[in-house]
Amino acid sequence: MLLDVRTAMLLTSAITLVLSLCLAFTVRQSRRPAALASRLWALGTALQPLGWLLLGLRGHIPDLFSVVCGNGLICLAYAQYPRALAAFNSDQRPSQLPNLLAASTLVPVAFYTWLEYNVQMRTVITSGLLLALFVLTLREIHRGAVRALAGQHILAATFAIGAGLLLVRMVFETVNPAPLTSALAATPMQSALFGYAALAPVVATFAFFQISSDRQRLELETLAATDPLTGVLNRRMLDQLVAGLLAESRRHGRPLSVLLLDADRFKDINDAHGHHVGDFALRALVHAVRELLRPGDLIGRLGGEEFLVVLNATAESEAVLVAERLRASVAALDLRQDDARLALSVSIGVATLSPECSDFNELVRSADHAMYAAKRGGRNRVVSGEFKMRQAMLDSTTAD
Repeated sequence: MLLDVRTAMLLTSAITLVLSLCLAFTVRQSRRPAALASRLWALGTALQPLGWLLLGLRGHIPDLFSVVCGNGLICLAYAQYPRALAAFNSDQRPSQLPNLLAASTLVPVAFYTWLEYNVQMRTVITSGLLLALFVLTLREIHRGAVRALAGQHILAATFAIGAGLLLVRMVFETVNPAPLTSALAATPMQSALFGYAALAPVVATFAFFQISSDRQRLELETLAATDPLTGVLNRRMLDQLVAGLLAESRRHGRPLSVLLLDADRFKDINDAHGHHVGDFALRALVHAVRELLRPGDLIGRLGGEEFLVVLNATAESEAVLVAERLRASVAALDLRQDDARLALSVSIGVATLSPECSDFNELVRSADHAMYAAKRGGRNRVVSGEFKMRQAMLDSTTAD
């Protein structure tokens, strides 16, 4: 049994109208940065009922409204979805390219409605432009897929099915020996496409708001785990992650080292240039350190200008070499304020897992003692716990 196309259009209009009304209340409570994306998505959904209503009234109202304006509104509606996702992905005002593609339907649709009546060409052209909009939407879904979230899979599947139907429709109508003579003709292809059009906005909107919810949850998780100024781990999350690394190191007999970095004379930078410059210097320090770390290494902020780097599967001798590279990288930073170069350097203490230093607090304490030894030694240098112990033994022997 084939679906009556006019009935399908009017049904789609009713469904999208109810959906758009629901979205109107939801979008009012959206918070930035998702507000613009939600408004664009709601706009796309709100334009559809009017477009489908005009198409469904073909024969009862002038073709200017039913054919030209109806097709134009449907294309404009679907143009808002890639724009909404672009705004969601980048939190910036999206490109007008989808709107331009949607507007470009008006001329050929008008031409093949009045000057050279041809339903087949009108169908192929509008399907092609809608297909281009679906491809843009799929590109934005892929661009925003930072994690394998269920909402992204549902949204991608919804638009992929629609793109497939449009592609089949284009090819079918191009080679069909008995082309459409009326846009309201009931054919299997028409029934499949308009049945999809009735369900797709509901499924896609559900998936979009699922993605929004997942994004907010991930943002809250990130805020709870990271330092807001520098973006590195906070002390609580660092404790949790290092506990797992310590247990793994003991189980497999692998070394683990920590580096405690403290910015030298950082108070002088704050006093001379202000805290905003100090914040800039800390972010630059973190960036320089991260550039030299491996994917499995951790960095967290202990407080103030103190940072802790955790080097998994790294012996003390290798950790000292890493610390030297970090120290040199920070010292080489060309930071300027009012044409004056900011002198930024770090003192680094190194400690490695050992029978005498077997838990996280002891490791941090040992690295802290070594770091203060580096401060006393003139700053901008690296001191390891082993070197500090050897120096203490040497001092004791000399005293004897």
